[in-house]
Amino acid sequence: MSNQLSVKKQLEQIIEDKKIYPVYQPIVSLQNGDILGFEALSRIALKPCTFNVEEMFTYAEEYNCLWNLEYVCRKKALKEIKNKLGDRKLFLNIDPNIFNDERFQAGMTLNYLERYNISPENIVFEVCERSNIKEIHLFQKVVNHYEKQNYQIAIDDFGKGYADFNRIFFLHPKYVKLDISLIQNIHENSVKRSLLEGLVKFCHGENICLIAEGIETEEEMIQLIRLGVDYGQGYFLAKPTEKLHGIPDSIRKTIITENKTTTIKQETPSFFGNVGSICQRLGTTTYDTKAVAVFEFMQKQPDITEICIVDHEQKVCGLVTKQRINEYFGGRYGYSLYSKHTVGDLFHEDYLEVDSRMPIEIVSRLALIRPKNRLYDAIIVSDNGIYVGIVTVKDLLEASVSIQVERAMDTNPLTHLPGNTQIEHLISGHLFSKDPFSILYLDLDNFKSYNDAYGFENGDIMIKAVARCMENACQNGEFIGHVGGDDFVIISNDYNLDQIFDRIIDSFLLCLKELYSEEDYANGGIHSQNRRGEPETFPLASLSGALFTNEKISVQSMNDFSYKIALTKKASKKHTGNYLQKTEDLAF
Repeated sequence: MSNQLSVKKQLEQIIEDKKIYPVYQPIVSLQNGDILGFEALSRIALKPCTFNVEEMFTYAEEYNCLWNLEYVCRKKALKEIKNKLGDRKLFLNIDPNIFNDERFQAGMTLNYLERYNISPENIVFEVCERSNIKEIHLFQKVVNHYEKQNYQIAIDDFGKGYADFNRIFFLHPKYVKLDISLIQNIHENSVKRSLLEGLVKFCHGENICLIAEGIETEEEMIQLIRLGVDYGQGYFLAKPTEKLHGIPDSIRKTIITENKTTTIKQETPSFFGNVGSICQRLGTTTYDTKAVAVFEFMQKQPDITEICIVDHEQKVCGLVTKQRINEYFGGRYGYSLYSKHTVGDLFHEDYLEVDSRMPIEIVSRLALIRPKNRLYDAIIVSDNGIYVGIVTVKDLLEASVSIQVERAMDTNPLTHLPGNTQIEHLISGHLFSKDPFSILYLDLDNFKSYNDAYGFENGDIMIKAVARCMENACQNGEFIGHVGGDDFVIISNDYNLDQIFDRIIDSFLLCLKELYSEEDYANGGIHSQNRRGEPETFPLASLSGALFTNEKISVQSMNDFSYKIALTKKASKKHTGNYLQKTEDLAF
């Protein structure tokens, strides 16, 4: 009891005497090192103090003074940054629970902004959840309140728990701040990278900027750059300070250099579709439905193991499982205890909700990182927060097995590269896109003469050498496919394949010395007989390249593309030795 009194007394003293001071941590562009803005963080000035900052906010809610504390923190942060912000953003944390406080005053922040000559457009409110919020619509209330006043919104600590993944789909904030748990050691964790790849694709498609929090090493920063994350924040870039500071020149140079050498890996269209294509639209209920009605319904429907709870606009509110409702109504007194409750009192708050556009592969990974006791719960599928259906773990497993089987069947057994089905799918997905892309076809010249002279086993070695040269040259996520025989293709989300072709040729030239005998290599070819029995010298193997980009050339259909690329291949094959022909250089 004495400790509680001590905590309350310290908290009251902090608020009354304004024993808070702000520090500011820069949020940095991972494209050029520029400063987007600063997050204002609070520090305790009371000495001594028995609790830290995070505990302070928890106690403030417990003792019903959260709004008073946030008021002091916000006022201090704005006052100290007066006339120093310029065109940069100021990120301010806000707990949605302050709306439960009757002393909440709409417009308070705006009054201080006018006093300190700061524009609302430069303020970003980070909607955080320091405490348990049972109704996700409280978040929506925060967003609507501040967007009407021309502020911008960021979702804070995104990814801290798997249930957070549902908020982004219907709150549609300007910024999403990725929690440190997703960022830590991401360069060593393939699961985190896969999840972030899908998230980057979705957010960029929805015009949402991603900010990675908690960057502590150069390796983490470089990996985030390669994944296409927009902004970064963390001790490696800069620690929070009482004054507004940028980042060291050395880190800025690293960011710029890495961006020059990195082509951001864009997630290609899902080869096996998005999760919306496999979900089932089952019946729903509203949160004001009597729980006993849901219990009795589930008893009569043994195949139904979960029901999605929606509001009257069909927005997802939660999930109630048969196991959970049986726990409430089972036992000697369960029925009498809970018969008057609504289903909204009993549903799961930590359900997994995903957007219908998410690739099946990404949803499968999300489902499998849940806690063991929730591992087999169904996943809710929504479209901008509106209920679409439910997908079970069984559905995901079947789809994942199908993915693996189909990919295995379509993989070239010699090079283990994707085959024609995936190649055609990706090309058709790119052809009519407005985003930059390049398609490079590679063909081995004089391969038949080598195969005849050296045998099929050595021919296979040459094919694998070409594949290896391609893989070594493609360092930024380009797609590499094996059409068949001695034909290959590379697909990129940039106009960089002419440089990649040069790197492939450099590597292949080094391989030739190992592929040919000393005599043939020195003579520049194989001395043999042609089909007419006449002596002939066949040159060393070389590579012909046919390059199509949408930078200057457009196509009307898949047939139009096939026609243009066929002419490009033909023109390339007319040249002796290694040669790259561009479609844009041909006259049509």
